[in-house]
Amino acid sequence: MTDSLERLAQLLPPPAASVTAPPWERSRAEVGFDFPSDYRAFVDRYGGGYFGTSDWSTFKVYAPSSAELKPGKPAGFQGFVDYHVSGIARLFEGCDEDYWGGTVYPMHPQPGGLLTWGENREGDLFWWLTEGDDPDAWPVVMWARGPATTYRFDTGMVEFLHSMVNGDVPGPSWMRSSRNRWTTTHDWQYRALTISAGPGSRAGRA
Repeated sequence: MTDSLERLAQLLPPPAASVTAPPWERSRAEVGFDFPSDYRAFVDRYGGGYFGTSDWSTFKVYAPSSAELKPGKPAGFQGFVDYHVSGIARLFEGCDEDYWGGTVYPMHPQPGGLLTWGENREGDLFWWLTEGDDPDAWPVVMWARGPATTYRFDTGMVEFLHSMVNGDVPGPSWMRSSRNRWTTTHDWQYRALTISAGPGSRAGRA
């Protein structure tokens, strides 16, 4: 694991069971870009899922999966991007600085646009700002819902998560709780997973 991922794992242990990693080498051909290396390392170890202190206080991290989210919808890397375009980006079409609470950013697939990788129960959204050719240099942008405020962090997704769990960046107080537990809900091969780590851990496929 990378140094930042090791630090995160100390605060938020990954599942003991292994997950099926995506074939990252295919992403550029399928969706036109490579994913940041820290995110790839995170998904290879954690899969996609959420962490929190309960089912009502959660932070979701999305990961590509070859299993369909909905019948007839694209899966894999294209499905990951389509969820952003159809489910998130359209919510910000035509929105001004008041709605954003700060800088108005373009949305992927516009050049240098935002691409969603996570959200929390409070409705805050987390993106990469896909500017430049090096995905490892993509900053994290957070849109806090209430009151609407936009933050930019010049760091990778894993380092950002570590800072949020550690209390170094803005976030709900429950995110700093020692009772937080990660639950994997999907990996490249499966959806409807329940593979947990931390207090009350459990494993299985629903």
